[in-house]
Amino acid sequence: MHPMTDAAATLGSRFNLILDPHDNCVYQNAYGDFRERPLDLTVGVKTPEGEVWALPFTRQAKHFPFLEQFDTLTGIEYRAVHPGLWIELVMRIRMPFYPRNVGISTAPFHYVDVQVRGLRKFRWETCDSPLQGGELVFELRGDGVEFARSDKGLTYSFASTSPAPRAAGWDGPSISVNVQSWVESADADHLDSTGMRKAFDLAGGRTAGMSLIWSHWQAEPVLEVFEEKTPFKYLELFNSRDEMVAWAQEERERIETRCDLLDRAVSDWSLGSGASNMAALSLHSFLVDTWWTTRKDGRDWFSVWEGSCFYHSTVDVEYNDALLYFALWPELLEMLLDEWADFEVDGTETLGPAGKGSSFLCHDMGSDYMVGRQVYPHHMEIEENTNYLLLLAAWTSFTGQSGKAAKKLPLGRRLAEFIVQADSTGNGVPDRGVSNTIDDASPAVQYGREQVYLAVKAQAALWALAELEQKCGAKDSQAERWRAFTSKSIKTIEEEAWLEDHYAVTLTRTTEGLTDPWTGEGLPPGELAGWDDYSLYTANGLLYLLLGGVKMPRWKMNRFAEDIESACRATMTPYGCRHSSTADRTVWFSQNMWRDCLAAYLGVDLLNNVERYWDYQVATGYNWRGSLYYDTTDGNNLNFYPRGTTVFGLPLSAAGLGLNRVDGELTLRPIRATLTVPLLPLADWEGMRIPVLTVRNREGVALARISERDLLEGLTVTVVGAELEPD
Repeated sequence: MHPMTDAAATLGSRFNLILDPHDNCVYQNAYGDFRERPLDLTVGVKTPEGEVWALPFTRQAKHFPFLEQFDTLTGIEYRAVHPGLWIELVMRIRMPFYPRNVGISTAPFHYVDVQVRGLRKFRWETCDSPLQGGELVFELRGDGVEFARSDKGLTYSFASTSPAPRAAGWDGPSISVNVQSWVESADADHLDSTGMRKAFDLAGGRTAGMSLIWSHWQAEPVLEVFEEKTPFKYLELFNSRDEMVAWAQEERERIETRCDLLDRAVSDWSLGSGASNMAALSLHSFLVDTWWTTRKDGRDWFSVWEGSCFYHSTVDVEYNDALLYFALWPELLEMLLDEWADFEVDGTETLGPAGKGSSFLCHDMGSDYMVGRQVYPHHMEIEENTNYLLLLAAWTSFTGQSGKAAKKLPLGRRLAEFIVQADSTGNGVPDRGVSNTIDDASPAVQYGREQVYLAVKAQAALWALAELEQKCGAKDSQAERWRAFTSKSIKTIEEEAWLEDHYAVTLTRTTEGLTDPWTGEGLPPGELAGWDDYSLYTANGLLYLLLGGVKMPRWKMNRFAEDIESACRATMTPYGCRHSSTADRTVWFSQNMWRDCLAAYLGVDLLNNVERYWDYQVATGYNWRGSLYYDTTDGNNLNFYPRGTTVFGLPLSAAGLGLNRVDGELTLRPIRATLTVPLLPLADWEGMRIPVLTVRNREGVALARISERDLLEGLTVTVVGAELEPD
């Protein structure tokens, strides 16, 4: 693919290398800005005449004239060709990540392999490299960086500065932390404080290479959680950096075999290269944002920066990110569900006396290096409450851990009570606390009083809570109350919001009483522009019920499908759909992918749209300030963003997967008659086995086959729309 900005990163350990071919450097991000420390990296060849040709991460040498990049979930490979010297240079970076394996995923190191070979043929030209001798080169330089030679390579250090959190009245100075990293090789010929070199002779088609380990270690705690400095998780697993590197060397074959298995699961699916590339870039961008530390009482802390916004684990962002957790690592979501419970706000703050006995969740848990309070300037009460309830319900279905879920029911009821009391008119549609996640959209979409998007999401959340209370056998269940509210809300929306071929954005049509949450000022009187728009978001709240195989209320699913198709036509741009059909021009790719996932369950196949979203990543990745995954077009600047992991919902929705371990049921409704997708939530990661759903059309009949069927033991499997072949 086209070379673009990418990252080698580790889960929660803050060892992040941003490789930027446009800025001709590698940025190392630790605790501050993503581009906080530029490093000049020369990886290439030095000819006998002293001329150096390198990959485009340096300004100290000429660049190879032909360059390709190949991404996987756990690797980045650069292939460079020099016509004239007739050589090929390959640098492969493997950043280990493997689902539910803490050691492999959090250890702060990367494998780096560099190889050069002479070419026998390129394009139509038969060739023989005149470069019989020379050196492979790996060198690092950087202003403000101290370099020194180590036993097997070099070590370098610099000061990483993190700004103070931006919440008003939150005392916390900026901090400066020393960052130290190492690059080591066992097979280099020459070592010094700038790097390493290895002599080669390419005569007769020979190859030459160097294998390196690029590592990091931070013994001092950095992240502050409720005024407690918390050390990184990997410090529990390894006593020293030397021990970790020795382990990485000894276990390399085992680690790489597991990473290869994960990579193939995505590269081999039938969803196309755009989806595979999006999954790789999105995972890399997500990992750059993660923190995993431990607290004094033994509890782990896991949180995710909201990319360029630096907020910790924004609930509405994690609502989308969680498709990654459900696919690969549900324990990460479990930690978040526990942590968010410490950020509960009394409902009377928004609703006054009507909110007694209710509560809502903060938007985020902090920013930069501090966790402890919301930093975002205003609340999103209905948005975050519904997000939490839907995530809790889906997590319970996916894991079957109803006992743990039961402990969260008191919180769930308080959140649900807020949703009910936020309906001041009694029609089942919340009209207070309704600012939402779509914070660059028109007033109608962003904070309209009676939003259809939030109404449907509230219906789904309360219905899911009712189902959850029954599954958990709650003695003080209020299931019937939640269901009654849902039924009333559905009736209102169907009677008042349906406009021939789509649902309106809001029920209210004027700006009367509407306040801009950013300014606190009321809008000028008049009609609320865009109240009747086509919108991307109407059915957003349904996805987790479908994924979790939760019994559905009596929605008119055909209308939701028609709404999606109509809105898609009305809002489409070359890169995807806008928020709504009139006032908005910005595309959010995570929300487009979410809509596409939901559409598949409703029988509408929009999965090929991922190619549009990938086109934008390519356009920005080798452009001005390439910044990993961009979630928005140029009307906004959400970069280094974690939300692209929504792409991990595509294989689940293509399979029409509904997994309910509480009821012991697995339902598959494949959207295509020709399909190959991994059933990632059913994988045995320790045993290195991933079930794969394959659907083929034979003489007009769709036949489905599932590999590794024994991993589905204990589940009643139903395939809709295809005949399931026997084991």
